[in-house]
Amino acid sequence: MAVTGIWLNELNSVMLLIEDAHHGLTGKYRSIVGRDPHVRDLAGRTNYLDGNKQMVGFAVCFEIANPGPGSGHTSICTWSGWYKSSGGKDEIDTHWLLTVNELDPKDEWGSHLIGEDTFVKALDEPREDVLTNDQALKELHQKLNS
Repeated sequence: MAVTGIWLNELNSVMLLIEDAHHGLTGKYRSIVGRDPHVRDLAGRTNYLDGNKQMVGFAVCFEIANPGPGSGHTSICTWSGWYKSSGGKDEIDTHWLLTVNELDPKDEWGSHLIGEDTFVKALDEPREDVLTNDQALKELHQKLNS
């Protein structure tokens, strides 16, 4: 299954994806830039590989210990995009939508952030130990950037 493995994005966050036979996605996500330093569960869907690309969508719920005044303790981020394989390089190009829990309804207008991420496949094997091993992550990033 093409998307199964360890993926790194341009901000050094890491995710583990496992694609099942029915195109379901499960896995883990660790954000390096967010306010939640913990490894969180991930769930999503994909379609079949169509040529050299495949649609991918997944979501992660984050929990923030100290959210700041007016904000709740949770946020959720969804990513939607394409897995592409070209020239021996596997990438997932996505747009993401982050929704932050604002406690005051009048502040909900500003609770959504939108951006882009590109994930590069670092390992075909979905090794969960890599998610929390900072030295292994550093070595994977160096390998991908050399």
